[in-house]
Amino acid sequence: IDLYGADSVVADDLSGGASSEKRAFYSSLIQRAGRFNAKKGGGSVTLILLTSIDQNQTTFGVSGEKTPGNKVFTLSDFDDCSEKVKARIKILDKGGVQLTAENLGKINIPPPITTAAEQKRILGLQHMDDLISMSDGQIWLSEELYKSGQRPALDVQRSLTRVGVGADTPSRADAPAIKELAGGLRFELAQAASLSGADENSGADRQIRTRDALLLAMHQERETRLLSEECTCLLAARIGTLDAAIVDGSLAGTDKGSQVIKALIKHVKNVVPDALNSIDETLDLTEVNRNDLEDAIKSFSIS
Repeated sequence: IDLYGADSVVADDLSGGASSEKRAFYSSLIQRAGRFNAKKGGGSVTLILLTSIDQNQTTFGVSGEKTPGNKVFTLSDFDDCSEKVKARIKILDKGGVQLTAENLGKINIPPPITTAAEQKRILGLQHMDDLISMSDGQIWLSEELYKSGQRPALDVQRSLTRVGVGADTPSRADAPAIKELAGGLRFELAQAASLSGADENSGADRQIRTRDALLLAMHQERETRLLSEECTCLLAARIGTLDAAIVDGSLAGTDKGSQVIKALIKHVKNVVPDALNSIDETLDLTEVNRNDLEDAIKSFSIS
């Protein structure tokens, strides 16, 4: 874009159309990686996209971005858009629909770009969507979550995998043990986020406490965990063992929270080492190992 100019490379993006040039670039990159893998015997490829996006600018909801949605645009604000976009805008205006960023985002029409910074932000987010649409999934790291103390700063609502999706696809994205314990995690965290600020007697406190327990179970600074250790932490959150720690203020990112998790892992290792070894060797969580793990976790005392 800097070399050839926005009109040459992403003119369609700005007018609400398809961004064929950028998609072609990502497609060629993925194909080159695939050919390289074939020469090396196969495997997987991870593409890391690093981009700086101004959090103070507004946008229309690309990649799940939130918008203020309160500014109402006029027909004249869209004079520089394509004829296709202007025709759709006239239909909305004739129907009495307010031309807000929120309403425009619902039908994938970008709001008028008023500043160069806003233009750069929107293009950046659109290009991420282009790459996401061609990949087998994505891990979204959030600066906002990082500043809040969450480690890893992974936005689970935006992160997903399509590996293994499809009846004729024998591949899998994760160990069966993790798949069993992490099922529904994205929905639970999203639901709890929507309940923040609810009355204590509304029943929302239980869901929020479970959310905090799951975040504590997944929190890692610089240490790495074995599969069995991660299963131990997630299962402890699932069966409510970590609830007492949450009520006591041992949240993710705190010294108290880290001490609870370290003590829990140490305790379970001492009680059922064979079950943990089995999980690490088979990548699976059998009914027998799960029962042993639950009994060990329940015998752990949070002080």
